[in-house]
Amino acid sequence: MIKQDGTRVVGRVEEKEEAREIYNAAVERGQQASLMEQQHPDVFQVSVGNIPAKEQVKIELVYATELTEDEESDSIRFHLPVHIGARYGTPPQSTRWPFSSSTSISPSFLNFTMSIETIAPIAKISSPSHTVSIELGPDHQLPNVQELSSSKYARVSLSSDAALDKDFVLTIKSAGLDAPRCVAELHPDPSHNTVAMALTLVPRFKLPDLARQEFIILVDRSGSMEGARIAAARRALVVMLRALPYKDSLFQIRSFGSGSTALWPGGSKPYNQQTLEEATSHVDGMRADYGGTEIRDALRQSFAARTLGRPTSVFVLTDGDAWDLDGVLDTVKTAVAASPDDSPLRVSVLGIGDAVSTAMCEGIARVGRGTVMLVGEQETDFTGKIARLLKAARTPVISNISVDWGRPAAAEAVKPQQPEEDFETVEEHEQQQATLNIFDETVDPHTSTKQMSPHLLQSSCLLHQRYSNHPSRSETFSRAPD
Repeated sequence: MIKQDGTRVVGRVEEKEEAREIYNAAVERGQQASLMEQQHPDVFQVSVGNIPAKEQVKIELVYATELTEDEESDSIRFHLPVHIGARYGTPPQSTRWPFSSSTSISPSFLNFTMSIETIAPIAKISSPSHTVSIELGPDHQLPNVQELSSSKYARVSLSSDAALDKDFVLTIKSAGLDAPRCVAELHPDPSHNTVAMALTLVPRFKLPDLARQEFIILVDRSGSMEGARIAAARRALVVMLRALPYKDSLFQIRSFGSGSTALWPGGSKPYNQQTLEEATSHVDGMRADYGGTEIRDALRQSFAARTLGRPTSVFVLTDGDAWDLDGVLDTVKTAVAASPDDSPLRVSVLGIGDAVSTAMCEGIARVGRGTVMLVGEQETDFTGKIARLLKAARTPVISNISVDWGRPAAAEAVKPQQPEEDFETVEEHEQQQATLNIFDETVDPHTSTKQMSPHLLQSSCLLHQRYSNHPSRSETFSRAPD
């Protein structure tokens, strides 16, 4: 919090109840105080007390977020939630403001600038949600700005102030964004000889596509989907239906709101020209006329109606505007865990809307061992995102993944070192195996020396995995300095 006279008040993290007590006590004493609380995984609330008349107070928030992959290769998507839509159901008890309607928010506007830095020249920057101005080159406030490559830096700003009626989305394309990377951060206290590391990679498993699958498409037709959202859902469904694998596939379309219905009440049907035409006609008549958003019951009924003996992929098309996050995630997690190894269940999400609940959509995909893609209400080309969802759904489930950093001494500082026999047992299996390359499909993993991060010079990474209940041998990847 920054006061009008320039005084900066730095916040600190406390347990929620203790933080409230400290805030309330400060307000009662007549002091200026502020409190920020996480009311929901994607909803934060800031309270400011005892602001003098005509006093201006600036609230400054700093947070870190992960950048998700977009449908194009070497492309990432930055999503800044700025709009809270009306949500169905009862808010958590800890939520002191119900967020029941966006009309209760005073008119506000968004204006910001963004600095971008990539490891390779920037190929494209675009925003499907707002009109932006783009200027290539580094921020002039950066040190040694004259020595920096202008092609790897950019500054983005809104062309004009924007109302807080939809989230801001920006996509960035640059060579090498799909490459593995590792971010390391030292402990701020020098006396702590520890480092936090985050490894990001997309393993290149050479796995066969799943055969004899069932696809259940669950469409949100609640009132919050009215207008552009249900229109976007119809467009996405048309693309998805025509992209389903033709050979030996079953499929079903289910709609939900206050209740749920199925296109074919008797169960999924084989994918052929006749059923495709029936499904397409059904999609053309879809409207957002199903009432509330009882997504948990709809998921439970979809899981109960699946065809046993086949791998089943459920695709949920929704804006996620419901408060029942914990109940939904528990339902998905339980069903996925209970599915047999030879007929696993997976749940993926296509989040639709300019104010989609990222907590709901990303949460379902995470516990459902699936994939999530987000589309705005005005986006028209869904081909790439639908293709990614289907490709992921047709890939066998990977389980029991472990990473050996090749640093036993560091591992001992965190937890007892596991016996070497644990890894030898995995490598002894000679059953169905998958060759893995975490760098590039064209690179031989046994000879690759690509560098993942300067923090991992002269190190190696051992990755273990198995699929479809078949143990697979481990692969070792070495990295050395250039």
